[in-house]
Parts: sequence; C-alpha cells; structure tokens
Amino acid sequence: MISEQRFGPGAEGHRPDLAQDRLPRTALVVQLGQPRQLEAHLLRLQASAAMLGHPASWVAGLQRELCLWLQTTWPGGNAALRLVLQPAQGFCFARLEDLPVPPSPCHLVPMPHPLKEGRSDPAAPHKGLSGSWPATAMREAQRLGGDDALLLWPDGTLAETAIAAVGLERGDRFLLPPPEGRVASLAERLDLPAWAVARRLRISTAPISFEEAMEGRLWCMNALRGIWPATLRGSLPPGSASARKRGRLL
Repeated sequence: MISEQRFGPGAEGHRPDLAQDRLPRTALVVQLGQPRQLEAHLLRLQASAAMLGHPASWVAGLQRELCLWLQTTWPGGNAALRLVLQPAQGFCFARLEDLPVPPSPCHLVPMPHPLKEGRSDPAAPHKGLSGSWPATAMREAQRLGGDDALLLWPDGTLAETAIAAVGLERGDRFLLPPPEGRVASLAERLDLPAWAVARRLRISTAPISFEEAMEGRLWCMNALRGIWPATLRGSLPPGSASARKRGRLL
C-alpha cells in the first residue's frame, strides 16, 4: 500500500519537476495510525532546513495535519512514513508505504565512506543534505552479496552504514563511533539508551577500528527499523589505512 500527500503553505503550487536530491528528509514508524516520535522528526526537518538557509517554522504545525491524514489513510497496522521537505517552496512531501523488515542478521560489506574526509562537513549530520550516496552504497553492497554497506573512514574506523547508525557490543560496553561526519540518528538518541539499560550495557563513544568490529557484536539502528544485529561479510576495502597497515604486518 502506497499513499502520498503534500503538506504546508506551498503544497498547492508545487512543481512536479523539482529536484529531489540534497533535501531534508526523515522516516518513521506509524503504528495503528499514530506516527512514532513525530515531533522529533519534524524538528529534524526544521534543523536541516535552517542549515540550508531556508528556515521553515511552519513545519512544526504539520503535526496535527499529518496525524489526521494518517488516521484516515492507514488506521490499522504498521507502516513507514517518509517525509521529504522542500523548504524553499514551502511544502513537505509525505509518502506512506509498507514497513521494511531488516534482515537478521544484516550482512555488512565493508567499503570506504563516500564522503571520505567529510567529518568536518557541517551538513553531514543532516539526513539527505549530503546527496544520494546512501542509495549508491547500498546498491554496491548488494552487488557484492551483502545487505548493507559498513562505511569506513580513511583511517579504517567505523562511521555508519548506508541506512543506519552502527554500534559495537563488547563485554558490558556498547561503543558508538564519534558523531562527526555521520548522519545524526534519532534511534541512537531516543531508543538506544533504554535498549542498552535492558541489556546492562554501558554506552560510550570512541573510534572503533575494523579489527575491533571483527571481535565484537555489531548492531545497526534507525528510527524506521529499530535496532537489529549485523555481521561482517568481506574484508577491509583495498587502499584503506587499516588494510595497508595489515599488509605491512603480514
């Protein structure tokens, strides 16, 4: 089931040929017609619009309209709600579709992060503003026999996957990569703390090497799919710092 609608002051005057790349976007779960953590997702869109230089205070007022639309369109069951903001034109595109189920475990193919040294890019934490690289990375990972891409910085440390934040469970600790350069994860901020407490894990942030990832238990997380287990498929990408270092040691 797919349903689409546009909301906002410019919804009636939209042009069908508007660019869809480098726009604020987010995705969330709808349960029994109720969008989960909608306010946080709308704030995410607002922050990204401000980053683009197009403040969109009107986005906060979409909560009631979206809820009414969802209750009418999809009153029962679960669904995925994807929102793409056109801040310059003053409207938000909403798409309601089937809720994806992550593979368990999710097979991650290591590859270089497309942004390379993008850790200093102020737009990187904003979902959608760095371009369409997630879809490209996902297609390449699937071509190589995996489910998703485990993206590494040039120094060989973990960044994120094409669609999710990533963390490493080791003993009683749950390690997260530093936030610089990766998409800010709502699941990491809103869902992970309770999940970790239930498993008696202490959350900490530090660079995670590929070698550490091979020795611990990997997890992926995003607001649409929750938190799910992952395993590595493949070796270090050629040319990475860790691969060169390993080659010198062999």
